[in-house]
Amino acid sequence: MTDTWNDPWAEPATPPPPPAPPPRWAPLSRRATGFGPETTLYEAVPDHLRPALRSWVRDQWRANQAALEELQWRMRRRFDDDDMDYLDGEDLLDVIDGILRWWPHDQLDDTQRHWTNPNQVLPGPRTQLSEALTGGGSIWRINADGQGLEHRVDDTVTAATAATVTAASVEAGGHLGAAWTAAYGRHPDPDKAYAEAVKAVEAAACPVVLPNSGTATLGKVRDHLRDASAKWELVIPGKDGTPGSATPVVTLMTTLWDGQRSRHAGTPTSRRQLQEEAEAVVHLAALLVQWLHSDVLRRKP
Repeated sequence: MTDTWNDPWAEPATPPPPPAPPPRWAPLSRRATGFGPETTLYEAVPDHLRPALRSWVRDQWRANQAALEELQWRMRRRFDDDDMDYLDGEDLLDVIDGILRWWPHDQLDDTQRHWTNPNQVLPGPRTQLSEALTGGGSIWRINADGQGLEHRVDDTVTAATAATVTAASVEAGGHLGAAWTAAYGRHPDPDKAYAEAVKAVEAAACPVVLPNSGTATLGKVRDHLRDASAKWELVIPGKDGTPGSATPVVTLMTTLWDGQRSRHAGTPTSRRQLQEEAEAVVHLAALLVQWLHSDVLRRKP
C-alpha cells in the first residue's frame, strides 16, 4: 500500500457544483392575490436574512476551529464568539465567502445520512446556505465550483458560460473562468475581468487563425481576418445560402480589442474599466471562445 500525504498548503480540491435550489415559494397572501414569489434581490444583507446567515456561520465555526484559525489569518482579522451578534453586511458576506473557499469541502457537502433512513441524504451546509440565499432574495449565490460567492446571473447564461469554460482548451477556459470571477465575484476587478476576457479569446483564436506565429495577439488575429477575409467563412449562411463571411467575428473582436482602455496608460483615452464594461465583455468573450472552439469560424476549403 502506498502512503499518501496531504499537503496542507495545497489548493482545495474542486467539489461538485451545488445542487439546484428548489422552486421559489410565495406566501399565501401573494398567491391568493395572483402574485408569484417576490423578485426583489438584495445587494447587502437584509434584516430578514441576517439571522439565518449568522446561524450558518456559527455552525461552521463550531464544527472546525482549525479552519476558523486559518480563516482569521487569511482575512487579517480575529473573530470571537461575541462577534456573531454583530457580524453584518460586507463582513458577514466576506466570512461566508471565506468559509466556502477554505473549509474542507467534505464538511460542506450533502454527505449526512438520516438516522432512520440511511438512503436519505440530508442537505449539507452548502445546500442550506444556497437555499437561504435564494429564498431570502440575496443577489449573492454560491458559484459553480462551490468555492465562493458571486453575483446572481440568469441561470441559462451562467450554465452556457460554464459549459464553454469546460469545453474550451485549458488555457482559454482558465482565462474565461478568471474573467467571470473577476466580474461577478465578491470583490469585482473590472480591469482584471477585461484583461482575462481578452486573453481567453487570444488563447482560443491564435492557434486557429495564426498557428505559426510566436507573437500573435488578438489585434493581429483581427487584422488578419479583416485583410484575408477571402480565406475565411462562418458556418452561419448568408442571404444566398452559402457560408457567411468572417465579418461578424472581426466586428466582435474589434469591439473587445478597442474597448480595453486599461491596457495602456498615459494616453488621452486610457482609464480604468467600468464594471458594466467588464460584465459585457465576459459574455462577448464567452461567445467568441465558443465559436472558435466549435469551428463556427473556419478556413475555406
